[in-house]
Amino acid sequence: MRSIVIGTAGHIDHGKSALVRALTGVDPDRLPEEKKRGITIDLGFAELALAPDLHAAIVDVPGHERFVKNMVAGTGGIDLCLLVVAADEGVMPQTREHVDICHLLGIRRGVVALTKIDLTPDPAWQEEVLADLGRELAGTFLEASPKVRVSSRTGQGLAELKRLLLEAGRDVPPRNFSAPPFLPIDRIFSAQGFGTVVTGTLLTGQLRSDGMVDIVPDPGGKLRKVKIRALQSHGREQPEAFAGQRVAVNLSGVAQEELSRGQVICQPGFQPSRDFESRLELVAGAEARPARFSAILYAGTAKSEVRVRLWGAERLSPGEAAFARIHAQEPLALFAGQRFILRGFAPIPGRGTTIGGGRVLDPHPPRRRTREAQVRLERLRRLDRGTLAERVSILLDGRELAGASAAELALETGAGPSEIQAALEQIAGEGGLLWTDPERQRAIGAGARAQALERAHRTLERFHQENPLLPGMPTEALRQRLQPELSPRVFRALLDDFCRRGALAAEADAVRLSTHRVRLSGQRASQSEELAALFDQAGLAPPRPEEAAQRLSCGVKEVTELLSHLVRSRRLIRVSAELFFSAPAIEDLRARLRQHLEQRGAITTQEWKGLVGTSRKFAIPLAEYFDREKVTLRVGDRRVPRTAGAGRGEES
Repeated sequence: MRSIVIGTAGHIDHGKSALVRALTGVDPDRLPEEKKRGITIDLGFAELALAPDLHAAIVDVPGHERFVKNMVAGTGGIDLCLLVVAADEGVMPQTREHVDICHLLGIRRGVVALTKIDLTPDPAWQEEVLADLGRELAGTFLEASPKVRVSSRTGQGLAELKRLLLEAGRDVPPRNFSAPPFLPIDRIFSAQGFGTVVTGTLLTGQLRSDGMVDIVPDPGGKLRKVKIRALQSHGREQPEAFAGQRVAVNLSGVAQEELSRGQVICQPGFQPSRDFESRLELVAGAEARPARFSAILYAGTAKSEVRVRLWGAERLSPGEAAFARIHAQEPLALFAGQRFILRGFAPIPGRGTTIGGGRVLDPHPPRRRTREAQVRLERLRRLDRGTLAERVSILLDGRELAGASAAELALETGAGPSEIQAALEQIAGEGGLLWTDPERQRAIGAGARAQALERAHRTLERFHQENPLLPGMPTEALRQRLQPELSPRVFRALLDDFCRRGALAAEADAVRLSTHRVRLSGQRASQSEELAALFDQAGLAPPRPEEAAQRLSCGVKEVTELLSHLVRSRRLIRVSAELFFSAPAIEDLRARLRQHLEQRGAITTQEWKGLVGTSRKFAIPLAEYFDREKVTLRVGDRRVPRTAGAGRGEES
């Protein structure tokens, strides 16, 4: 059985609650003050069976201007508007404001009920009111909606109204059950024997009894992974609840005092936001707004004062639309595509204080704002009008090197996981992303990848200029320069991608530009050859770097760089931090050592000194070097052959 949500709209005392009571037999005015004063103050709810396969939850909203904030809280999940206009008064200020709000929230279907016809039985008067109503609704989403005359007291027209609601209800597109659940909380109470219960309209996805959910915003950090104890819809307990249903959620381990209207029940991992990108419009009759202005924002059941910054416009006039970044004083739970309302601080004559509203485009925009206006506007246009794959691609780029998972993108877009995964696969097929894990669940966008490559190229280019004799930059140093908090896994995925593309080359623990080669200038080449000859002549009694610097009449730093270059060129072998030997001298000693071991099976300390033919300061480091090379093994004061093959020596 399918469920839809019908919301009433209309001026105070035009008979909305009476009409709901006549249709359903349920009095939506539940508060004692409402019954005492005879007006609706907060949201009321009732169930209406339109057909065996189609049920409706009716949300009855307040009509008084002072309670419009409660009205907005109830309209976020409405599929169908039931506009109520009293025949004895006609169109009034809150009639217009409610129609504006429904339009701004994306409601596109409705039925108009002319109520209290028993108080105005004159058909001519009713025709005049209907004609005036037609003029008021011209150009709105209700312009072509059916209109019916009803009396809640006598029952006249109720059957026709139900028929029209059924016809309109069958045209309501189905909700997305596969998307992550999103339920703005509109009521909180404690039920004896059950504990804390919250209610709301499930906008997307589904909830399950015994399932785990987050409740956000969560300033205290205590409302993550809360267990659902039980679910009800219109008083009937059920194991699951689906998008489009009014739901009561019994929560385990949560006190009533920890919750408030404006919070949202959602899938674990959802992150609230204070800043978001949007497309907004002003309603007819509102004052034009400058590029920066303040307002009160309503989204779902939440409310916050906000600052609005227009993009690409210095002024926004009534009926016009613009892109904007909005900063809220309070954290808000938002997803891309969600609608919101903006209200001002002074009423618009004849219309209330609603000045406009719009749609969330990016609930977590990039922290670094681009200075190029056209780039920013093009990004927002694509978020506004693009396909799911285009929007996911832009959101990925906005997350920079942190990237996003399929689950995170589902939370931000309100799309189902399978839809997100299909979009990611499409983007990957077009070369628009880089997977950063083997399971292809997390990715970074092509734009972020290109920016990372550009930074890596600049960093390595500068490194090669400053260190011309080094083959490359240490891998970890490059990761730190790209982004200190960049995870090693993401960095490795980037590095592998850059190497596959031929932009970089990684060797051992160093990274270089693929075009970089160590080339010595004329003077440095001459110094290198002179240094190599010096060590060749010294044999097994080489000079220290300081001594070599004096012999070549150059600095120790320059000699140290040249020594490292000669080690990488395999012309020298580094035995210890300060000792470098000619490679031919080491290979000659290696051959003589092996011959000695083959003939005698071991070599003593004295025999080793004689074999080396130099002092202890060279003989001991050389002995330890051949131990490390697995040529020998020290046993007491002797060294015996290792069974493993000899290595090649330290080269850095």
